[in-house]
Amino acid sequence: MGYADRVKEKVAIRDAPKPQTTKIGRIVTVEHDQSGGNLSCADVSVLIQSIINALPVPIFVKNSKGIYVYCNVPFEKYVGKKIDEIVGRSVYDLWDLELAKVYHEADNRLFRAGGEEQYEAKVKYADGSVHDVIFHKAVFPFSDENYMAGAILDISSRKAAERELERIALTDSLTGVANRYHLYAALDDACKKAARQNCIIAVMGIDLDGFKEVNDTHGHLAGDEVLMKTASRIRDSIRESDLLARPGGDEFIIVFDGLEKKDPVYSLAETILQKLSEETEAQGHPVMLSASIGIAFYPEHGTNPQDLLKHADLALYEAKRSGKGCFRSLVTP
Repeated sequence: MGYADRVKEKVAIRDAPKPQTTKIGRIVTVEHDQSGGNLSCADVSVLIQSIINALPVPIFVKNSKGIYVYCNVPFEKYVGKKIDEIVGRSVYDLWDLELAKVYHEADNRLFRAGGEEQYEAKVKYADGSVHDVIFHKAVFPFSDENYMAGAILDISSRKAAERELERIALTDSLTGVANRYHLYAALDDACKKAARQNCIIAVMGIDLDGFKEVNDTHGHLAGDEVLMKTASRIRDSIRESDLLARPGGDEFIIVFDGLEKKDPVYSLAETILQKLSEETEAQGHPVMLSASIGIAFYPEHGTNPQDLLKHADLALYEAKRSGKGCFRSLVTP
């Protein structure tokens, strides 16, 4: 193409009808490349819109008054409305009042501060599904006014993986109850809570009598089955808010917090002893066991996890010395 032809083409493009754009829209001019490719301004606008809609991320733009001026197709799906029902409206038109206030206040803070921010949140999509997301927002100037662009990145898979890793880190792999690390952390929190609220904590240590004989006679698979059934029986006897842990071996610990008196703990100890003395089956073999229980109380026997667990263990040893199949709690001077 000669010089005169290129001049004519530029004139034609300059004189061509301008595509309709919003206030914040931009017309992008693309020069010819070496391969002879050619995109008009209208083509570029359509291309950019197609790219933004193809991104699997809800994207939106608001003006400084909190009015939506643009969104892409994924944002339409998030809200459950078409763009014509979104643009020109505020969060108060799209969300319930409580959530709209949260969004509105967050937007105002960012407009005042300027710059950008990101934060994690749980959101409900229009289809009712709940997602873990990260909001990315940034304020930018355009045509003597500030606007805010936002993108919503779905991190549900990542958060689910994190929760699973946390569960594994805090859970006994055999029985599914809390492990030693979880026990100490939860008991420490319970002690701090009891100090603030002036209430009682009970720590109940449970040890199976004769468990070694199960392993020696029927094998470790049978022993594992007994431990899993023991955990299930104990769990069925306590409140959902009570923590059941297996620090190791055939030992179980229960933490009861927020108590007003001791008597319910003693009654529960009797119930657990009765349940654990019932015949069960492991690897096809009938198994009959009993249990011994030691109980310690906050603040009577200690005000920290170490002292409470130590006194529960001493009381458990006393129950073993007393003939097993019973519970004991040390009497303090």
